[in-house]
Amino acid sequence: MPRPPKHVPPNTLGGHIRAARERLNLSLANVAGDRYSTSLISQIERNRIEPSQESLRFLAEKLLIPLADLLTLAHQQWEAETETCHYKAHEELLSTALKVLASKRPREALEPLKRLNIAQTPKLLSWRLAAIRGQCYFALRQFLSALNDFHYAVTERPEVIPEDQRSEALELHLHLAATLRELKQPDAAFEQFTIALGMMDASTSLHYIAETHWGMSLIAFERAKKPFESTHCVHYKETQLQLARKHAENAYILYRSIGEALRVALLTCQIALIEQESGKVDEARHHLREVLQNWMLELDKQTNLPERDQKHVHEVANVVSAAACSLAGIELEAKNYQEALKYVQQALDAAQLSYVLRKAEAEIMLGRVLESINIYDPDAEKAFRDAIQSLASTDRITAQIRAHDVLGRNLLKKGETKAGEEELDTARSLSDVASAFSSSSISAEDETDEVALK
Repeated sequence: MPRPPKHVPPNTLGGHIRAARERLNLSLANVAGDRYSTSLISQIERNRIEPSQESLRFLAEKLLIPLADLLTLAHQQWEAETETCHYKAHEELLSTALKVLASKRPREALEPLKRLNIAQTPKLLSWRLAAIRGQCYFALRQFLSALNDFHYAVTERPEVIPEDQRSEALELHLHLAATLRELKQPDAAFEQFTIALGMMDASTSLHYIAETHWGMSLIAFERAKKPFESTHCVHYKETQLQLARKHAENAYILYRSIGEALRVALLTCQIALIEQESGKVDEARHHLREVLQNWMLELDKQTNLPERDQKHVHEVANVVSAAACSLAGIELEAKNYQEALKYVQQALDAAQLSYVLRKAEAEIMLGRVLESINIYDPDAEKAFRDAIQSLASTDRITAQIRAHDVLGRNLLKKGETKAGEEELDTARSLSDVASAFSSSSISAEDETDEVALK
């Protein structure tokens, strides 16, 4: 029989037994005697099988080794094998979840991860499991649960990332940034986008780079729209608008280079809003009308097909609703109320085929137009309440805050002070919830809520 290979580590059970046998110049046959086969002794020395306590006692006596040493090594080997199995099981869980999520089935990917106590998973996998579970929640628009997991993943993520895990780490920071923005934490979101941008190199997908620039543009634009009074703050607004435009144009160029026509259209809407805020209303109106005209034709075409691509219809309707709602805002500002109402109706119609958020945005815009025509119009209040109802089952906290805020202000203008203050209090409470989630250190097993980066 060939001799066992020499590469078994001496600090293992099998290696320790072999070293003792060789030290005594005994062959496998000498050790086995009439009691065991040489094959069994060979497999024990190669750590291929787990020896019984009886065989360990026999080997301890035969090789003059303290039985306690062999029992300790046997226990260590059992722990190592258990840990290896534990690691492989979670590695397989992660691999499956990544594949299922990549095929756009977040609910299915989430199911086996939902009740996983990530703090008790292998350390090298814990941040990756938390990140992928967070992405599932993000895809399902369950942002509070997503934030919970993303925070944990960022905390546990090692400083040095293996090359094959770099894209996972990049996606983690991008998703965390987008989640923070959804939860009305723009400064923290901008910081995460900046971290993500610093992780990118020549091998990074252009899609990721474009997403980052788009997110940074949205945040800079939100900063620019905050009310300011001093001259210094006016300069800050101009700086933020320039920053928003630069990032939006970078994203536009990148999406156009990779043929992402829908995202190019949405970026055109974003640039138009920046133009409007910069006082270039005619340019903004022109760009938005162009987007609306082109994509209304596409939406009509898609909805009339006998076998339509529902996902594509969803995304086209998203563009149409966004462009129409933005145009309504421009016409409202210009006091062209009938034009504004026409665009609002287009936004509402398209929103029926798109996201809940688009529907709520159109309802808020409808309320704003109607109250501008007549503050006592009951349909204005109804539109604001419809938006609140549309958002009630979502984690769209920023949108919820806005809906309660506009309703509260509407009620105050009509002299309904108590009801108005209650709505504004609700808006403030939601803002506090978002702040609490973004600033707290949350462990992954504390998850209780169950409910593309844009």
